[in-house]
Amino acid sequence: LDLRRHQLTTVRTPHDLNSMKMKRTPVRADHLDEGKNSSIGGVTPNKKRQINNRETTCSSSSDDQPCAVLHLNVGGDLTAVLRRTLTSIEDSMLASRFSGRWDDSLEKDRDGNFFIDQPLELFQPMINYLRAKSCETSLAPSVTSPEFESEIKNRDFIRMVEYFGMTPGIYPVVMEMCRGELDMARISGHPNLDIVSNAWSTFTLERRGHKRPITSFSVILGKVEEFRIGWVRTGHFVKKLRPGHHKGVGEEKFSYGLDCCRGGLLYEGSFTKLDGMCPTHIEEGTVICCENKGERWLVNGRLVASSIALVETFQLPPDLQQYSLVPAFSGKGDWKVCEVELDHETSNQKTTISHAHL
Repeated sequence: LDLRRHQLTTVRTPHDLNSMKMKRTPVRADHLDEGKNSSIGGVTPNKKRQINNRETTCSSSSDDQPCAVLHLNVGGDLTAVLRRTLTSIEDSMLASRFSGRWDDSLEKDRDGNFFIDQPLELFQPMINYLRAKSCETSLAPSVTSPEFESEIKNRDFIRMVEYFGMTPGIYPVVMEMCRGELDMARISGHPNLDIVSNAWSTFTLERRGHKRPITSFSVILGKVEEFRIGWVRTGHFVKKLRPGHHKGVGEEKFSYGLDCCRGGLLYEGSFTKLDGMCPTHIEEGTVICCENKGERWLVNGRLVASSIALVETFQLPPDLQQYSLVPAFSGKGDWKVCEVELDHETSNQKTTISHAHL
């Protein structure tokens, strides 16, 4: 007993302290449950459970998304949103920024909330739209894009949506068959607007849930036997699906477009040959771009037609220019629509094609 008491009171020199190996005594797990007030290292069992619960919440969303709920400071206002809501639009800047890979480098306020330098009155409607789309069903009214009474707010909202790369999600467009047999074609939706048609069919590119007209688009051709690309007048050409044989874009009334196989422009059956366009150059991988509702046509980046150059031979009649037009495609084979551009102004019915800036 005297020897043990002597060992406990022995004073060790600095040399002894440096040379000795420190050993940690393992703590038995049942010691943590001996009472609510017991603690180790200042952490009570209740505190430990809170920490564990918080860690579980932030790691339960998915393997590569560390936290399911994000706390945001939007222009000075606090809000919270699910990570999957912010990342629901594939390939957008917002989806990339909040994917979880860049959380440590993103701007935060002094409380650790992710900071977004936008007014909440613009950002919140975009988040609410994404929330509504996530629970959209066929039994309920379709979700419509945010609109504001103030034209200035509308423009500011569109600018913000464009900045975050959210246009395809907030202002969606869809491909629909309007001539042909549904079982003869396969249509892919956002983000890939692909068409595979086993028979001569006509499709239109329609806006969904918003009023921003389509102004420009590009098409990447796959293997096509026949192909026409152009514009049709809504409300007349596009009414309902019509099965069976049909002439296609440019041949039918209220339509005009580019005939890729013959190398010219068509308007309601009237054909105009284009000297700068050779049908033999139309092959798999060809990119055709239509700008400003048919004012300019480019094939693989080369201008082949413009409304100014063809003013004497291919002038669209005023009655077609003054109405709402949508892109249309007639063909057999496969192709992909991309680089869809929308007007920055909303429109209910009419839209005017202007040649002033060319």
